Amino acid sequence: MLTILILVIGAVAILVVLLLFTVVIGIRQEPPTEELSEQAPSLTTVFVRHLLGVYVRKADSPPRTTSLVGPMDKPDVK
Repeated sequence: MLTILILVIGAVAILVVLLLFTVVIGIRQEPPTEELSEQAPSLTTVFVRHLLGVYVRKADSPPRTTSLVGPMDKPDVK
């Protein structure tokens, strides 16, 4: 019974290490300074994006830009 328990715990530990290794490899394949692209560089990064819940959606409209300082209102000249 103890042998089976040790084998099950060892198998789970190996699976966790393999999953962590896959996640690290997938993260390293992403470009470090750019935003996520719509197309993942490899199948590993596709798996890691889905595993971590990081999805890239296509914007329906152009992104809105906001700034703290808006344009100054021009006085109405008639």
